[in-house]
Amino acid sequence: MKLIFAVIAMLLTISLDLLAQETSNHKALPYFTASIHSGSIYAHTQEVHNIKGAYPIGVELLFTKQNRDEKNWQQYNCYFNSGVGINYINYNTDVLGEGFALFYVFEPQFKLGKFLKALGSTHLGLTYLSNPYSQNNNTKNLNYSLPLSAYISLGMGVEYPLNKNWQMSLLGQFIHISNGGTQEPNKGINLPTLNMRFSYNPISNGLNKYEKKPIKLERKTRIDIGLYASNKNLGVNDLDRYFIFGALANYSKQISNINAITGGIEILTDEVTQARLQRDKADKSNIRAGLLIGHEFLFGRFAVSQQLGCYLVNETNYFNALYQRAGVTYYTPSKIAIGFNILTHTIVPNFLDLRVMYYFNK
Repeated sequence: MKLIFAVIAMLLTISLDLLAQETSNHKALPYFTASIHSGSIYAHTQEVHNIKGAYPIGVELLFTKQNRDEKNWQQYNCYFNSGVGINYINYNTDVLGEGFALFYVFEPQFKLGKFLKALGSTHLGLTYLSNPYSQNNNTKNLNYSLPLSAYISLGMGVEYPLNKNWQMSLLGQFIHISNGGTQEPNKGINLPTLNMRFSYNPISNGLNKYEKKPIKLERKTRIDIGLYASNKNLGVNDLDRYFIFGALANYSKQISNINAITGGIEILTDEVTQARLQRDKADKSNIRAGLLIGHEFLFGRFAVSQQLGCYLVNETNYFNALYQRAGVTYYTPSKIAIGFNILTHTIVPNFLDLRVMYYFNK
């Protein structure tokens, strides 16, 4: 729970910081967006087939600002909206109940001719869920067991101006909700949706047109050194909680305006694995170490990372030799970076961590 509240504080701090930065830029224009969306639950494992056929519905409000200055367009080859959003989802099944989400919004836009725009949509935050698993009165919900979980939404769509100030959009989105293995059970919620929305800009919907200039890389290389921590239980109905601590070093090489390749190493000590080894009466180490390679999307002070790891040290047979990491990091001007990252084996989350790093550029 402390990890979740720390993530909430981080998201709110970052969102307010971004809004403050954009307000100082007269070319960052305000947008107010309201939408409705409906979808169908994807029952991805046999254990959650009791929610198959549910058709959730929801409403959503976004407050964003759109960057239209030439510097941002030259850097990212698009215009983008960023800000904060909230939504409400009724999952239309007693097993899952309802959800209320607060999230950061990042939505790039691309001109398709004179009027039509293509847009991407990324929402990242936390959701409050009304009906978590309970061994006393709700054993049917294997999808989530904490009232607060991570909320991720990815989507693509098109936008069309109705007049100077109003726009209509149609998006396909995929929503994923999970606590990253912090508390079991945690099969997660996977929800494809169709989203219709209306946006209002009090100034103008028109987008400026710029001539493309030669690429100038703002961050050529970066080195991160840091620590991370997580806390989780061992299994369903296990009330004891254990810590996971780790250290990391990561190298990032920028190869285009928004892309970088990465490589790194990490070592962690896992009290959850130690408890499992004691239960199984196995005399092995709970320490793991791995090498990672991957990719980053670079958006201003944000980096969205995906990495493939291979264990160099892993004495147990509990985990595959290969694993994946995905995360979001915010790089402050003071050389300190904060973020969170999830480690998974195939499609099974192992743990979600909160990390603090020192970084320097070359």
